[in-house]
Amino acid sequence: MNARPFRLLLASVMLIALSACSSSGGKLPEPTELNAFDSKLGLVNHWSVPVGNTAFAGDSILTPVLLENAVLAASGKQLGSFNIDAGQMNWSVEFDEPVTAGIGYEKGQLFVASRNGKLMALSSLDGSILWQVNTSSEALAAPQANSQIVVLQTVDGKISAYAVEDGQFQWSYAASLPSLTLRGTSTPVVNETYTYAGFANGKLVALDNQTGNVVWQTVIATTKGRSDTDRLADIDGALVLVDGLLYVASYQGSIAAIDALTGAIIWQQAASSVSGVSLVEGVVLIVDAQDVVVAYDAKFGHVLWQNDGLKYRSLSSAMGLSNQVLVVDAKGYAHVLQLNDGDFSGRQKLSINGAHIGSQSYQDTIFLLSQDGLLTHLGLK
Repeated sequence: MNARPFRLLLASVMLIALSACSSSGGKLPEPTELNAFDSKLGLVNHWSVPVGNTAFAGDSILTPVLLENAVLAASGKQLGSFNIDAGQMNWSVEFDEPVTAGIGYEKGQLFVASRNGKLMALSSLDGSILWQVNTSSEALAAPQANSQIVVLQTVDGKISAYAVEDGQFQWSYAASLPSLTLRGTSTPVVNETYTYAGFANGKLVALDNQTGNVVWQTVIATTKGRSDTDRLADIDGALVLVDGLLYVASYQGSIAAIDALTGAIIWQQAASSVSGVSLVEGVVLIVDAQDVVVAYDAKFGHVLWQNDGLKYRSLSSAMGLSNQVLVVDAKGYAHVLQLNDGDFSGRQKLSINGAHIGSQSYQDTIFLLSQDGLLTHLGLK
């Protein structure tokens, strides 16, 4: 084991202890007990199917993709296409090594990255491999593409771009990373002009898609403190780009809305999150490092509400479900919160292992892909 991956792995374990030390004098806090409430909504499980071998489950979040009447999902060494209505398998392919990042999609192509640093493009019709290239390191965030390039962010701090058509290398950008980071990266946002990505040094960068040159960079989190752990300031998880504003959150730093053209900070609030941001009906949501769900006004950044009834329960990122907010904890409990005030409106135990969950909304329902490779189609009742 070389030094760099060890530091990354160590940091992911230490994250739990960091939150605990700040709140309970160094003792790991117990997960908050679930209190009864007057439930207004229930969850209905339309169907669930296993995708891949759970023996190869990793710690990355794999995101399903919706295409016409099919939902595509990858887990372990498998990638499969499933009927949206009933969950029957349309086709499935098996790789030589586990998938750690995916699924990206563009122009009839699916993009996934494997544990040993291989980026693959596959046909969305049958899963046949169209091209594959070796990358600089392992990826934990789904490849992102536009009509010309597919972009991959790897754990060594690099952003690399490849031609969508044949995988030819186009350019790369390397960030300067601190000696200790959390195990994870942001998921880049790619449009036709720019690629946006956050890094473990607390910086958000816009790159020109033609050259890979830096257009602008903005500091979201400033490292501080004496120890390496005190100076952790990673930008991990999802970035969201809507109406010219880029929403981003960092660990031990802030949540901010950034002008996507100039990099100017429109609003910024102190926050600490490793799962990134979500946007639901004009409300920006994060799950912070202590598992408090916080909602912000997208335009001005005011805190609208926060729900601390699930602290230390190891929550998933916040997800939108039919004008509600859905989070899943490590015990498999799905919690539904009202979008307007954050109060609990529903709860149900699911057959899900852990809170590393990829999701994709579909009409008034949602598809969840859990860390143990279970693809679940949920709705409200």
